[in-house]
Amino acid sequence: MQSSDLLEAIWRGDVACAGDTDAASGFGRILDRIMPMRRVELQRGDRTGGQVLPEQTELMPALALGDVIEEELERVAPYGALVVILDRAALRPGAGEAARSRLAGRLAGELLIDAVQRGAFPVEHETDALYLLALSYDALAHSETMHRMGLIAAPFRAGLAEVLADYWIGASVPGSDAARLLGGSIFLGNPRLRDYLAAMDASFTAPSVTLADAALIDFEGRVRGHDDWLRAIGARVAQRLLPESVDAAARH
Repeated sequence: MQSSDLLEAIWRGDVACAGDTDAASGFGRILDRIMPMRRVELQRGDRTGGQVLPEQTELMPALALGDVIEEELERVAPYGALVVILDRAALRPGAGEAARSRLAGRLAGELLIDAVQRGAFPVEHETDALYLLALSYDALAHSETMHRMGLIAAPFRAGLAEVLADYWIGASVPGSDAARLLGGSIFLGNPRLRDYLAAMDASFTAPSVTLADAALIDFEGRVRGHDDWLRAIGARVAQRLLPESVDAAARH
C-alpha cells in the first residue's frame, strides 16, 4: 500500500477508526500479543486492509500519518505508536475466526518485514532474523493461550506465508513457486525453501527450528512504543542467533 493511496482512501472515507464490536474487541486482544506496542487501529473498507505503519510515516512531505488521523478521523495518535490498518470485512460479526486469524497472520508478516526494512537487524542477518521470527510467531499461534483467544493456527500461518512469499519470492497464487515453497503444513521447514533462501542470500544460515519459540516474540504485559519494540526484538534475535553464527563460522 503506497502512502499516497492511503491518504486518498482516508479522504474518500474508505478508512475509519476501528469499531467497538465484540469481534473487534476480541481481535484487539489477539493483537495485544502479536503487536505489544501502542497502536492506533483503523479499518479499511475497500479490501486492501492488512498493513502496519508508524504514525510518523509521511503521507506527503511534512504531513505525518498521525497528524492526518487526528485531523481527518478525530482520533488521538500517540507519538511512537504503530498504525494498524485492518480489513473491515474480516471484522464483521459473520466473518468468522478463520478470516480474522488469516488477517492476524498477514499483520504479523507485515510487522516483521517492516522491522527488517527499518534496520532492526544487521544486514547480514536479515533473512535469518525474518525466518526465525516467522517460526516464532507460528509457534505462538499454535499455543493454547492464543487458541483460547479464538486464533486458529492454520489460517494464521496461511496469512503469514502469503506476506513472506510476496517479500521473498513473488506473489503467492495457487500453483506458483511461492505457494509451493511456503504453502501447506511444512511451512518454513520445507528444504526447498531453505535452499532457495540460501541461494538468494549467501548469509542465510538456515537457523535451527529449536531456536524459535513463542517466548522470543512474547512481551506480555509490557506495552511500549514501536521504536522501543524494534530495539528490543533486535536484541532478542541477536542473542538467539549469536551461537548459530559462531557455529556457522566454525564450520567454514
